[in-house]
Amino acid sequence: MFDLNHTDEIRLKGCELSIFDQLQPLPLVVQPSTGQGADLLALAVEQKANIEQLLTRHGAILFRGFDISTPATFDEFISRVSSDALFYSERSSPRHAVYKNIYTSTDHPADKEIVQHSEQSYNKSFPRKIFFYCEQPSSAGGATPLADARKIYRRLPSDIVATFESKHYRYSRCFWQIMGTTWQTAFQTEHKEQVEDYCRRNDINVEWHQDDVLKTHQIRPTTAYHPLSGEACWFNHCAFFNVLSLDVETQEILQESFEPDELPNQTFYGDGQDIAPEIIRELQQAYAAERTEFSWQKGDVLMIDNILVTHGRRSYQGARSILCGMSDITHWADVAAKPVDDLSG
Repeated sequence: MFDLNHTDEIRLKGCELSIFDQLQPLPLVVQPSTGQGADLLALAVEQKANIEQLLTRHGAILFRGFDISTPATFDEFISRVSSDALFYSERSSPRHAVYKNIYTSTDHPADKEIVQHSEQSYNKSFPRKIFFYCEQPSSAGGATPLADARKIYRRLPSDIVATFESKHYRYSRCFWQIMGTTWQTAFQTEHKEQVEDYCRRNDINVEWHQDDVLKTHQIRPTTAYHPLSGEACWFNHCAFFNVLSLDVETQEILQESFEPDELPNQTFYGDGQDIAPEIIRELQQAYAAERTEFSWQKGDVLMIDNILVTHGRRSYQGARSILCGMSDITHWADVAAKPVDDLSG
């Protein structure tokens, strides 16, 4: 296991490492010491192990000033520093592919914010690494906020954490054909038997209703233990998929239109009981308290350990193009239990 507290200082040959300031330690900034345009692909191959150690220590790395100018080069960097970019399955966010398994980060409207979340933590298997590439920064706004999931876990009241660790949480979806994400889009198929097969293999309960409506729910843990560092991380979509995370106007429309178990997205305790609004607010406040931001520059590449660090998106004005790739498939079964050598904690 990688010991964060007993390691020599990690360096990347030919690069300068820095953080923005002590109040904003995320992300670690890596820049070429030789000036603009250095070869990020070569760095990925030659110093892959050091990059992995830095990522496990800091949680997010911003590569700035390197020669990354196309989606194809971005895709190659992901493959060299991690593993091939993954297909986006069990979809919840609108996005489209631009090159192989490189996608737009989101097609969510520019005037809407996306709150902090851990990518695909609701899946039985999920990517451990998330990559973003800035093709074009927006003229105003559009930051990708980060928040350390280790610190979020420690910030939350122990009784709230204990309840969730005992009960887990339940993520319910209702796929209406007239609004939200359809089941055809979410599961990338027109065939119900393929949806049922996917859900069976991924521990998702399925109910078909009239008018081609699909209702699903899955029960997932809220705490993940990092596979390298063993640290406890608040890793879930419990707050993100709760209706209280939407803007007030949307909340009111949805709550007036649907029963709780008919909402397009909603979360409950694992036993199906409602989560009190004040608990959701407590979760939201913990994310907000740990949130940091930086301004995108053209050509930036952001590498995030998805278990260690959450991300979101600020609203923006003007053209903005941030591409996304995911890698390093990880299974909940491998991170849901506290490491054996830490069971006394």
